[in-house]
Amino acid sequence: MNPIHFFTLGYLQEYLIYGIIFGVIIGVYAYFRVKYALNNVKLSKNKKLAITLIIPILAFICCLNIWSNAAILTLYLFISSIISDTIRIIWKYLFKGKYVNFIPKYHKNCVLALIIFSIIIIGSVYGMNHIELTEYNLTTDKINNESYSIVWVSDIHYNTIQNPQLVKESISKINDLRPDIVVLGGDIVDERTSKEDMNEVFKELGQINSTYGIYYVFGNHDTQPASTDYENGNRTFSDEELNKTIKDNGIEILNDKKTTINNDIVLLGRSDGQWDGEKNRIEIDKILNESDLSKYVVVLDHQPINYEENSRQGADLQISGHSHGGQLFPYSIMEKSMGYLIYGEYHFGDMEQIVSSGLTGWGWPMRNEAKCEYVLININ
Repeated sequence: MNPIHFFTLGYLQEYLIYGIIFGVIIGVYAYFRVKYALNNVKLSKNKKLAITLIIPILAFICCLNIWSNAAILTLYLFISSIISDTIRIIWKYLFKGKYVNFIPKYHKNCVLALIIFSIIIIGSVYGMNHIELTEYNLTTDKINNESYSIVWVSDIHYNTIQNPQLVKESISKINDLRPDIVVLGGDIVDERTSKEDMNEVFKELGQINSTYGIYYVFGNHDTQPASTDYENGNRTFSDEELNKTIKDNGIEILNDKKTTINNDIVLLGRSDGQWDGEKNRIEIDKILNESDLSKYVVVLDHQPINYEENSRQGADLQISGHSHGGQLFPYSIMEKSMGYLIYGEYHFGDMEQIVSSGLTGWGWPMRNEAKCEYVLININ
């Protein structure tokens, strides 16, 4: 990664106000915390003043792009220091200064905060490199004589922040499930995936054994315009090459299209709502018709949007990804406060909505919200 992207990767201007708020809070705290830590350090007044000013300013700058690696590490240093302060207060007032007498020294020189910070980072790195199966069991009276299993895999962002071998191991485990239907829910690759890696991942995914085929819906990253490529300036493969690779590996693209499985299930794949725009997508009622509604209708949409409209139009299930389950604390809190669906199972009228946290994540090589997963949905 280009070092400048440690600060700029994923910058969105509309979130700048959040960055400024975080930056001011953390900067002010850093000023007093550093000043306290330097009280008994043998340095000249000028050097102490310089350090006391430089560190808060750096903290503020790092926070401006809240989606950057710099921001999340600064935030976790802040949280670690707050936890360290809390431990120091508990030791002083609850334990009356008895026992574990190393706490004041380790607190003052920031060692305790660094230990806590290390635990958070190690746990988050483990979270990004540990993939689990999540299973849902649904029932319907629209299917009388069959049961169906759907595997949903999304948000791989192949070979950008996670070991590709973990993806291959997950594909092997998916094969062991012997699913009826496999859906690749977008962002399998992104703006930092090389052309060689793009070809590799779809070759691997195309070898999954499924009874009724493998289907693809696009996400916001794998169709992202070159002008918004945060890492390279432009992708190393075109949309045409991406589409051809997907199709050449036996994967059917559902881009505002539908297909019927065994006269029981309708799979309706949506185009991406970010780059294609929600208003430019074909309305769901123009894709469905009355005969479809007698079948079990599954809407496949990378982003968990338009769920209320899909429910009104008679869909039975919507499957989405995109949110990564928040990926890192406290981003899920921010997204929930803005009304986004983040993770798990939701109900809208007669329709169920499942939001997956994805097989990987994006941007940061860490995860401590939700988990890395592939989803098995049993429809009975």
